[in-house]
Amino acid sequence: MVRLAGDGSTRSFYRLSWPQHSKILLVDPAWISSKDYPAHQAYLTQRGLPVPRFEQWDEKVGVLVMEDFGDTLLQFRIQKTPLEKGAWLKRSAELLADLHGKTFPVPGTLPVSTRRFDAEKYQQELLFTQEHLVEKFLALPPASKKALGLVSTFCRALAAIGPDVFAHRDYHTRNLLVHEEKLYLIDFQDARLGAPHYDVASLLFDPYVALTEKERQPLFNAYQQRLTQFPQVYEKISWETWEEDLERVAYQRVVKAMGSFASFFTRFDKKTHLEYLVPALKIVEQLEKRRPEIGLKEVFPLETWREKIEKALQ
Repeated sequence: MVRLAGDGSTRSFYRLSWPQHSKILLVDPAWISSKDYPAHQAYLTQRGLPVPRFEQWDEKVGVLVMEDFGDTLLQFRIQKTPLEKGAWLKRSAELLADLHGKTFPVPGTLPVSTRRFDAEKYQQELLFTQEHLVEKFLALPPASKKALGLVSTFCRALAAIGPDVFAHRDYHTRNLLVHEEKLYLIDFQDARLGAPHYDVASLLFDPYVALTEKERQPLFNAYQQRLTQFPQVYEKISWETWEEDLERVAYQRVVKAMGSFASFFTRFDKKTHLEYLVPALKIVEQLEKRRPEIGLKEVFPLETWREKIEKALQ
C-alpha cells in the first residue's frame, strides 16, 4: 500500500497493489468530504459520463475503494506533451458540455439538488479568501463594513445568472485524469446546482494551466457547439450576455481559488499550492482590467496583494 499525494482536503488516498491489478483507497474517517461521492458517481455513470467505478464503501468506517486510473492528471499530461494542449483542453470543454447537458434537469433525489450557488455561497467563498489569503497569509487587515457590502452586492448579481445545472464546482486540469488516452472526471462530490459559467470559468481561467485569450476562444466554441446537442440547457442560457457573465464569475472563481491555495498552507501547513498564487493573481488582474465595473478594488487591492505575495514566496 502506497500513500498518494491526495488533494487539498483532509482525505487520504492510497494505492492498493496486487500482481495483476490495483485499486485506490480513499480514507475519510469523518465521512464529511466524501458522503455524497457514491450517489453522484452512480448518477454520472448512469448518464454515460466517464468516472471511476466505485466498488465498495463503508460510511461508518469512512473508506471507499475505487477503480485505479493512474496518476496522470490532465495538468501533468499537458506539461509532458505541450503540443497536445489545445486538443486535450478541447476534449475537456466538450466533456464539460456533456456533464451539463446529460444531467439536466438534475433529479431532486441527488445531494447536488439540495444546494446551489446562491449569493450566500458566492460570498462565503470570497470571505474564505479574505480570511485565509488576506488576513492569515498576507497579514492584511479585515474587510470593512463597506467592503463587505460591495461583496454582497456583487454576489447577488452573480446568483441571478442561470440556468442551474450540475456544477462540478472544481472543473480544472487537476480534477481530470487521463487513462488510456481518455478523460475521466474525479472529485465531484461537492457538486451543487449553479450556472454553467462557474465550471466554464474553472476550465478557461485555470491557474494550473495558463491560457491566452486566443487559446480560450476555441475552447468556448467547442463547449458551446457541443451544448447545442442539449437544447433544454442551451436555450436557457443568455448568450447575449455570456462573455460579461462569464468574466464576472471567473473573477469570483479565481479569487476563491487563491483563498484555497493559501488555506492549504494556513490550515494544513502545505506549501504545495502556493506556487499558483501568482498565476491566479495575473488572471484576476486581467479580468479586473477588462471589467472595471466589477468594483471590488477597494475590497481586494491587487497591487498590494502582488507585492505581499511575491515577498512571501521569496
